[in-house]
Amino acid sequence: MAGGYILCEYEDVKKEFPEFRTVMRDVKEELLSRAQADWGIPREKFTLRQGYVTSIIPSLFADINGNRMATWDQWFNATGHQMIMSGVATGRTIPEDYKVGLVGLAFLDKTIRMSEMKMQISDKKLPRINIEEAFAYNQPAIIFEEGYILDEERSFELYAYILTQGPQRIKLIGLQANRVKDKVLTNTGAALV
Repeated sequence: MAGGYILCEYEDVKKEFPEFRTVMRDVKEELLSRAQADWGIPREKFTLRQGYVTSIIPSLFADINGNRMATWDQWFNATGHQMIMSGVATGRTIPEDYKVGLVGLAFLDKTIRMSEMKMQISDKKLPRINIEEAFAYNQPAIIFEEGYILDEERSFELYAYILTQGPQRIKLIGLQANRVKDKVLTNTGAALV
């Protein structure tokens, strides 16, 4: 089902949603196929060891205030409908030389300060997700039944209806492909440019 998802404990993703392995595999295949086609990098280079594939790094994204993220930590300073995360490049896009395979989101705090969220990936608007059920979880995760590719120089926006002000950590679950591996061999916390 397009747009489907499951809410579960982040630490129990594999146990509660066994299809996660399939979703992750399919997203990885699509991500690497696009990267190979667009960048001409041989398929065998796309390994963690070689630096062409990594976990999703926060510095590809801007926080609620439009600042480049160094960690997944944010401070919500207003309530109501807000854009809480976007691509960090001009026009809220993913920077050139990076592609992201997104399979879900994890809330890493006990307190969840939002009740609803929605995403827009390039010109594709995704339906709203009510996450109030997640209030009962310790560290909830939203895992999509189908993953999404956040392509380089394409926009990404994550909106939420914020209930209270304060700290919030939301981690994107998936992987990213990197055209220039030397860019991800920099110091930890450094911006990817």
